[in-house]
Amino acid sequence: MNRTYQPTAYNSRDFKRQPRPAENPGWSERMHRRGEKFGYSQVNDSIATSAIREQTPSLVNGDDNCLGQFWTHQRLEPYTFVRWAGFYFFIASMAKVALQFAYPFFVFLCVIISFSDAWTLWDVFDFFIEINLYIALPAIIIYSPILWLNWRDPQIDKEKVSLFARKRYTMNRETGMVTLYGEKNRVIFTHPFIEFDCILASNPNHQGLLSYQLMLMHRYHDYGQGINIGVMSGVNMPRAEYRRLWNMIQQYMDVSQPLPDIPMLEPFREQDETTVAYDKQTGRNPRYWREMTDEAFEQKITEIARIQREEDLPPTGPELNIFEPA
Repeated sequence: MNRTYQPTAYNSRDFKRQPRPAENPGWSERMHRRGEKFGYSQVNDSIATSAIREQTPSLVNGDDNCLGQFWTHQRLEPYTFVRWAGFYFFIASMAKVALQFAYPFFVFLCVIISFSDAWTLWDVFDFFIEINLYIALPAIIIYSPILWLNWRDPQIDKEKVSLFARKRYTMNRETGMVTLYGEKNRVIFTHPFIEFDCILASNPNHQGLLSYQLMLMHRYHDYGQGINIGVMSGVNMPRAEYRRLWNMIQQYMDVSQPLPDIPMLEPFREQDETTVAYDKQTGRNPRYWREMTDEAFEQKITEIARIQREEDLPPTGPELNIFEPA
C-alpha cells in the first residue's frame, strides 16, 4: 500500500471481509435504516454534477477560495454554523449592504440638499450627523468582527472557521476513518469507512414531493444518527444522481483509485501519490478545470449531466461483495 496511507485506509482491491449484519435487527435499528441501500462497488467515471456545479473556475482560482480547506487529498471535512452564527451573518450582510449602498446614497443626498434653499447649513450638518449615527456607526460595529479578521489575514482557514462553526463530520482518505461530531466538536463516533452502509432515505415534504437524504449508517451499531452526505447534491435530485454521489465518495475513500476528477480537488491531485501515478500514466492536464472560463465550465457540466442521463450510463461500477461467506 502507498506509504502515505495508513493500514486502516479503504482499498477496494485489498480489504478484510466484513462480518454480516444481524439478520433480525431491532425495531429502532429498522427505523433508522429505512430506505434503499446502495452497495459497495468498483467505481467508474460518473460524477454527481449537482455536487460540483458551484465549483466554478473563478471560485477555485480565487484568492478567497475556501473550498479546498474542507475537501483535500487528505480529508473531506465540512463545517456547519453554530446556532448564533447564522443570525449574525444575516445581520452582518445587511450591515455590509448599508455601508456599500445605503450610506453612500444618503451622503450623496446630503450633498444635493446642501444646495437647496429649503435647508440651512445647520440642517445639512444635522442630517449628516444622523446618517453617521444611525447608519454608518451601527453597521461598522456589526461588521467590525469580519473586517478585523480579514485585516489580520484575508485567507479563510480552519482557525477562523472554528470561531463560528463546528465540524459536521470527517472522511479521511489517508486513514480510512469516518467521524461524526456533535456540539463543540465532540466526537460521537469514529469507524472505518467500510463499516458503513449507504442508505437513500425518502420522505414527502409539505408539498407532497419526495425529499431525499443519502446517509452513511454504521452497520454494527444503532447510533440513531448517521452522516448525511446527500446535502452535497440537494434533496430533490433523481435517484441516479445520489448513486453517482455515492460513486464519488467511494472513489475518494478508495486509495487504489485516483481522486475524483472534480474542480475542488484538482489543486490537490499532485499531493496524492495514487493520483499522481494515474495522471502521469494518462497525461492528464493538471489544470484541466482551472483553465476553463466559468461559461465553458457551465457548458461542460451541463454536457456531462446530459450524457449521463440520456445515454443511461451506469452511475456506479460492478458491485463489490465486502462480506464474509455466509
